[in-house]
Amino acid sequence: MSLLVHAYLLEKYGPLLTVAQLSEVLHLAPGTVRNQLSARTLGIPVIRRGQIPYFHSQDVAVYLDKIRTTLADRA
Repeated sequence: MSLLVHAYLLEKYGPLLTVAQLSEVLHLAPGTVRNQLSARTLGIPVIRRGQIPYFHSQDVAVYLDKIRTTLADRA
């Protein structure tokens, strides 16, 4: 995991990201994130506090690094 990505996410969003914040990071519509979350195809572990889903910034950083590695392998 890139510590720079994690540090950036922590500074900008804090330790837990909401669906709206995650959609901003992933450049997806919030509805798309919700659809992938309900279909269990998002690829990022979810933390639920009651009915509200949150995503840990470290898990998001790992996911972004995984995407970057996958795209680099394709090039």
